[in-house]
Amino acid sequence: MMIPVSPTSARTQLRSTSISSPSPTTCLHCHPPLTPGLMFGRWRYFAVAMAAVFASLAIAAWIDGGWLLLHWDEPVQRAVEDARSSGMTAIVKRISFLGSTIAVLTLGTLLAAVSWRRCRAVATVVLIATFGRPLLEFTLKAIVDRDRPDLERLVNGQGPSFPSGHVMAAAALWGLAPLVVTLFTRNRRIWWATTIGSALLILAIAASRTYLGVHWLSDIVAGLIVGGFFLWGVETLLAHQHRRRPCAAVHVQRNS
Repeated sequence: MMIPVSPTSARTQLRSTSISSPSPTTCLHCHPPLTPGLMFGRWRYFAVAMAAVFASLAIAAWIDGGWLLLHWDEPVQRAVEDARSSGMTAIVKRISFLGSTIAVLTLGTLLAAVSWRRCRAVATVVLIATFGRPLLEFTLKAIVDRDRPDLERLVNGQGPSFPSGHVMAAAALWGLAPLVVTLFTRNRRIWWATTIGSALLILAIAASRTYLGVHWLSDIVAGLIVGGFFLWGVETLLAHQHRRRPCAAVHVQRNS
């Protein structure tokens, strides 16, 4: 037996459902399927564990030039250098360039410019991430002040080694690329493809720094951890910017 429902109550029920459970596809860049914030927020123990790992690495790298870390850093470094080839070196140098200061500042500015008309909140956080990340990097490097590897470098490396600035820069730039992509599509398959591609590129840039002999493995791991927390901070900043200056997609979601 069907129970009749009045048009008024039906509209009320539909409205309450829309408000309480907005469709993620309405604003994909507001509700991406997976972000550092979701990972660290839902799995608090994971965030605490990553913070503890970074703190342990930083303290070990700071004590006596990181002699404790050299027990596994140096064997790994020598094994990587023994596996080098001329063809691979040419490819790795190109990959490493994608995390360089010139590439990150240029491409980060371009991503912000592309995002500006679609969502100024996204453009703002991309600019802040691009130009604010070096301050965090230099601060951490100055505090730990660990020397770079001096075995068989293939490129020049300047300044302290811990954590890897290239890895942090790669996370700040390529980690935000999927966010920009969501401004132009609601297709989650495209988002996932971009996210996986960005993650693989970040890992490739990280590996390239050890291959080229300018960073220890522990520098790379630390850079990845800091990059993850940095993106979490950017995500929090984006939510704040959306509250202050909602873009069109946020307006649609709120009014749906």
